[in-house]
This record gives sequence, structure tokens and C-alpha cells, in this order.
Amino acid sequence: MEAKMIQRQGMLLVGMACDVTLKDVQKRVTINLAEHFMARKSEINNVINTREVFGLSTDPEDYNPDSDKFEYFIGIEVSSITEMPLDMVYREVPKNEYIVFTFKGPAENAGKVHNYLYTTWLKRNEYRLSGLFNIEVYDERFKGPEVEDSYTDIYFPIVKK
Repeated sequence: MEAKMIQRQGMLLVGMACDVTLKDVQKRVTINLAEHFMARKSEINNVINTREVFGLSTDPEDYNPDSDKFEYFIGIEVSSITEMPLDMVYREVPKNEYIVFTFKGPAENAGKVHNYLYTTWLKRNEYRLSGLFNIEVYDERFKGPEVEDSYTDIYFPIVKK
């Protein structure tokens, strides 16, 4: 699996969030949230790029994927917050160095990227994760959560060991 390292500036995102387990993800809870967000994203002011949507997953300390909930946030980048649409929240993502993987196919293929990161990439490289979050980037290459010809980038924050 190919990866690239990039430096990314901090971002201010506005969108919607929910706490979910991996079982909830399999039940389409995050896809339903994303569809609800996409129907309302035009309500957001000061948008930097309407073609990029960010899925931010934030794990709690000592996260257990078999039972623990994590926060899933979906939103778009804004230059500033002047007015917050009803039922929306904001998240600040810090400037960081990231390892980026691109996967093809349905959203369920994201699990293969996470598995590769933890079982292979981190063991072979001089980096460790520097945060409890990852960012999925949905741009013009993303065709839908169940489309085989869809591409999604996943950013993991890293720092030298």
C-alpha cells in the first residue's frame, strides 16, 4: 500500500458530529450523518473549498475498537466562524505532519488502511502517531460510500519516534 507524507496547515471545520462504535459504522450511522450534512452544507458561511469534505474520527484515550465509542465528525473547511448553523459544531485540526493513504472502493475498505497502518507501516518506519484522530478527505474523486470506482484519502498525524 502506497503512502505519502505531507505537512498540512491547521484547519477550522464546521459540520455535524456523533459518537459511534464500529458496529454503528457498519449499520450506516456515519453514512446517514454524512447524507444529512451534505443536504445542509450550503448553510455554512466562509467556506474555503466546497469540493472537499472532511470526515474526522477522534478516539478516546486507550480506545478499544471492540466496545468503545469514538466521535465521527463530517464537515467542510471555513476561513472563520461568523454564524453557526443550527445543530452544527466546529472542530479545529492542528497543523501537523501526516502519512496519507489513498484507498479505492466502498467506505468499508477504510478498515484495510487502518489495519495496514497498525500492523505494517508503523512497525517499518521511524514514526509514531501524534494524535488520537484521523481525517478522511472526500474530494472530486469520491463517488459515494458504496461505489467501487471511488477514491478516499486518509490522513494520520505522525511524528518521529
